[in-house]
Amino acid sequence: MKTGVNTQTAISSPIAVPWPSELEKVEITPAAQNQDGAMQAATLESALETAACLWEAVLTLRDHPASDPDAIALALAIRETCNAIGTAELRLTVIGWTGAVEAAWSAVADGYNLCFDWDYVPGWIIDHIAWSDPAHPTIRHDPLQPDPDPPANARPVATLPPDLQSPAEEGN
Repeated sequence: MKTGVNTQTAISSPIAVPWPSELEKVEITPAAQNQDGAMQAATLESALETAACLWEAVLTLRDHPASDPDAIALALAIRETCNAIGTAELRLTVIGWTGAVEAAWSAVADGYNLCFDWDYVPGWIIDHIAWSDPAHPTIRHDPLQPDPDPPANARPVATLPPDLQSPAEEGN
């Protein structure tokens, strides 16, 4: 018997999978296609990346909070939401924030000096998402205003594990 070879017969799945789905019909368009097709592909790719950044930020805020009380409270609120509605539903909720993040980013991108995925998106979540109802995390109509006099020991709300930090971040 060879290692890594499955010798069992395939068992049909009891889960019905529709074919083809709308996502499977979408292709990243080659450069030779018309401008509209290229724009649609770029828009789709951008939305998918934003959704991935949002989900990644939620997981980081939940699992790797900084040691200050606000970060820990946020991590606990996100965990409570995961327990209340489940990871799959929370992921779909987070994906639903994609358009709001992209609209907010387009308004500040030219003057924003930090990175989109590790700085802007987590900050947007902190400032714009209300976790007060674990069953319904929602976008706040009025974002939180920054503290005009932050404490001297203020640090990011989430910290990356050492293996994910860039060499420049490790000294912080």
